[in-house]
Amino acid sequence: MIFGITGNIERKEIIEVVRRLLETWEKNSISFVVDSRFAVTLKEKSRSVKIEDLGVKSDIILTFGGDGTLLYIAKKISNSQTPVLGINTGHLGFLTEIKPEELPEKIKDLLEKKYKIEKRVMIEAVVDGDESQKLYAINDVFIDKGGYARSLRIGLTIENQYCNTYTSNGIIISTATGSTAYSLSAGGPILYPSVDNLLITPICPHTLSARPMIVPGNFSINLEIFAGPDEIPLNVDGHLGVTLKPGQKVTITKSDLTLNLVHFLSHNFFSVLSDKLGWGSRNENNFQNI
Repeated sequence: MIFGITGNIERKEIIEVVRRLLETWEKNSISFVVDSRFAVTLKEKSRSVKIEDLGVKSDIILTFGGDGTLLYIAKKISNSQTPVLGINTGHLGFLTEIKPEELPEKIKDLLEKKYKIEKRVMIEAVVDGDESQKLYAINDVFIDKGGYARSLRIGLTIENQYCNTYTSNGIIISTATGSTAYSLSAGGPILYPSVDNLLITPICPHTLSARPMIVPGNFSINLEIFAGPDEIPLNVDGHLGVTLKPGQKVTITKSDLTLNLVHFLSHNFFSVLSDKLGWGSRNENNFQNI
């Protein structure tokens, strides 16, 4: 097995963690290649691989950082569909699997293939039917008003059937994976990450009747800007994709690509939720103790 190593190169502590790990791997004859951005600092030029080729040259990719780092890397290597294991050196970390200090004992499980692969849905967005400018997302695609003082007016069509026009600060189209990201902050529900659904969540709608909706993953969603400023951000996984103008349309569909996440056999999504969201223990939630 060949491991691909990458992560957030801007954090010095990550560089040191990776350096110590690779020194151990060299002593134990474990095969690996390194993201070229890391290679110079780590003096691993002979194992240097461009980030876009990392998936082709390795069997499992290890990303060191937070969820944002994993999202960035996963889209860079998405064509290879190589499984990704996230090592969390960030904060919340819904996608990352383990902490750096757990990795030495988990390497044996990886080498013995004692893990599972969970396929996560990806979505793609096309503006005005221009397939050459396709945008890919793992968490979400969303339109928001940015610094514009007034509300936007956004029309929603699902499967070529008009649904609603939102007067709001924007709208989020997310995967089940993205249901614990921006959509959650906007009042959307949490979906089990492997379900094949898309989630539509308005941002601060100007009516109480505008509620989040869940639709089948194979449905096509169309958004049309009816009113707003001359430049309206269309964001993909928290980063600006393109700017839109009133009158433009965005079509969002499920992609043929997936994110293949590595989970160890002990992984449990509900335990992750409880830990990351700070939910109480069983005893704290036991009303008999009140």
